[in-house]
Amino acid sequence: MNTLGRVLMALGIAAVAYAGGVVAYGGISQRYASWQFGQETGAPAAIEGVAAAGLSPLDVREGDRVGRLDIPRLGLSVMVFQGIRESALVAGAGHVPGTPPPGGAGNVVIAAHRDTYFRTLSGIRAGDRIRIVTHRGTYEYVVDSSETVDPEDTRVMESRDHDELTLITCYPFYFVGSAPKRFIVHAWAVEVFNFEQTGWSDRPTFSR
Repeated sequence: MNTLGRVLMALGIAAVAYAGGVVAYGGISQRYASWQFGQETGAPAAIEGVAAAGLSPLDVREGDRVGRLDIPRLGLSVMVFQGIRESALVAGAGHVPGTPPPGGAGNVVIAAHRDTYFRTLSGIRAGDRIRIVTHRGTYEYVVDSSETVDPEDTRVMESRDHDELTLITCYPFYFVGSAPKRFIVHAWAVEVFNFEQTGWSDRPTFSR
């Protein structure tokens, strides 16, 4: 099964899987990961130590914390973990293995369940800003378009001739059971605030 197939299978799990304790676990995981991330990003020395360690996609393991994804206009803020196993998608959003890390060249792909973390994507529109905060820097994208596709449509994860971010969730948003479609958000990279290059200033080191 290809990577997209695994993404869509993970996202297609029945909504009943989120009842009771699973939802509670996800909420606790989000709060703890967000608190821990805030402690780390609030200490420049700690961040420099992480950056100096030379983290690369090869260093990131399944379940590792990747960063935080924010869409201010929608009030969406969710911690992102590496991988698309159910444990990652219950805890937050999942960075799809085999795609570039946030800020990387190509198509960065992040998935989450429609009935939890990506519920508010139903209100996304062109021009919305998406920001991903990581230990290496803060990467900003602007929404270009959205679409609904069949689960078998693999083109949405392909890299094109520009750096971009793709968000994937199931559709319709309020469908009961395993949703038949996938909702896709396409966003272009617009700015990078890179801690490794600029220290703690907000000077953009990349723009389009």
